[in-house]
Amino acid sequence: MKLKDYITLANLLAGLGAVVALIERDFDLACYLIFLAYVFDLLDGPVARLTGQFDDFGAHLDTVCDFISNSIAAPFLIYYAFREDAGYPPLLAAAIAAMPAALGTIRQAKGSVEHLSYPCYFLGLPRPASALLFVALVNSSLWRVPELRAAWGWLVHPASALAVVAVSALHLSAFPFASNKRRRWLKWMWVGRHAFLSLSPVVALVGWLGFGRPGVIFDYILFCLAVYIFLSWTQIPRGDWRRVRHYLKTREVLLPLVHESGAWRPRGWLLPALEDTAEWDEEVAAAERRRSA
Repeated sequence: MKLKDYITLANLLAGLGAVVALIERDFDLACYLIFLAYVFDLLDGPVARLTGQFDDFGAHLDTVCDFISNSIAAPFLIYYAFREDAGYPPLLAAAIAAMPAALGTIRQAKGSVEHLSYPCYFLGLPRPASALLFVALVNSSLWRVPELRAAWGWLVHPASALAVVAVSALHLSAFPFASNKRRRWLKWMWVGRHAFLSLSPVVALVGWLGFGRPGVIFDYILFCLAVYIFLSWTQIPRGDWRRVRHYLKTREVLLPLVHESGAWRPRGWLLPALEDTAEWDEEVAAAERRRSA
């Protein structure tokens, strides 16, 4: 066990602590512990890089701890929120919570027999992102502020249930999501990444001092993660989309990625996914011709 492994293990213990907190009916503590598990999951990678402690054991430990915290502990939180806050019947609340648990478990099994990543991308939504989104969702103002909940609960609760199902289904998709590894962040992706990392504590402080509700941080996190999950695809260069599709068909990794190349810059701020990347597209086409020859 190395230093980064103890940080990874803290991820697991935070997830376990969240379940214990729910048993003791301390929903707020459970939510913060799931959030803390996410923080530990972010930290173990940088610690491993700083200390040069990469190994296969650490990678497997990280995957298992993510599974426990995000696919086992977090669904208990979802059940509690829909049962206690939304007032749903036990079977319906359990059915909603079963989606991230079941589909996250299937992702865990798939990950043991195939790679669920491509350089700079996750294939399918990573579970820590979904668990953090669920925490932010059930702690958002529309859920937790009494006046808003009374006015909009009839719409927010079923919409939230649909969001849990949809986000959970993305675990098993082949959709590429940006990861931190080796990435060159460009334009809106760079802005979004730094806004999430740097403004989150500012938003919490403003919410606490200005509104008496530090929980407004969850509204901000929910917004950031919704953008990541549903809009970040627009920032993936067209040539990288073709590389990922080629990989899914052939398991051949074609490098360099378009976004990594210093010769490519997106022309606009909004839709690099639709911009012409003919030079890199031709590399994929050539690889497909070689394969079919």
